[in-house]
Amino acid sequence: MTTQKLHPLLRGARAVLFDAGGTLAHPDWERISVLALRETGRPFLAAELQRALYDTFRLTDVRLSQGSVPADHTERPGWMFGDLFLALGIDQEVCDRIRIRIAAAHQQKHIWCSLDEALPALIDQLKDAGMKVGVISNTEDGRLEEVLKLTGICERFDVLVDSYAVGLRKPDAAIFQYALERLGLEPGEAVYVGDSYGHDIVGAQRAGLRAILLDPLEMHADYDCPRIRVLRELTGEIGY
Repeated sequence: MTTQKLHPLLRGARAVLFDAGGTLAHPDWERISVLALRETGRPFLAAELQRALYDTFRLTDVRLSQGSVPADHTERPGWMFGDLFLALGIDQEVCDRIRIRIAAAHQQKHIWCSLDEALPALIDQLKDAGMKVGVISNTEDGRLEEVLKLTGICERFDVLVDSYAVGLRKPDAAIFQYALERLGLEPGEAVYVGDSYGHDIVGAQRAGLRAILLDPLEMHADYDCPRIRVLRELTGEIGY
């Protein structure tokens, strides 16, 4: 494909790097709903849980900017889902039980196992444009490669950087620099795409990368960064 069809921020780039959970792969909301129902007696719709997930991201962004997120909070198994149900008004003790249930279910089968359906074609289009493609992800258990194999796209990436494996975590600029070194690129040659402003955009910008926020529910109009609603916008299939 020609570079004219690419999102403006991708023009001249040699690589596009992605966040994993929430960007490329999404939670198995049906499984999560069943587990939460057992603890609360309350049914949850996928759309409700997705909205709460992005509310959780936004709250985490604020806490990151304030420096009020404990260093180990985002390393706890299932932390995001505990925070998600807390945002839905569920009692802290019950949230902790849900988080533990989800973490146990995750051990049996990766909970982030729903692939963005546009992704395989998107990767092919980026590669056709001469770009390298990779993933930088914070994980709690080092299973980034597993989930990408589960979704059938692992072999399409030129580099995979798992925070658990390399001992670095977003938003630390060092994890982005590590990925660039693996690719042999300078910061200005790469674009990072993720759905968390505090972890993804801030971290990538600190490292000198261009950054695009995936904002499917348009909750972040007040953030000073380029935004897209769906990944297909990266290759011009939807107008800017």
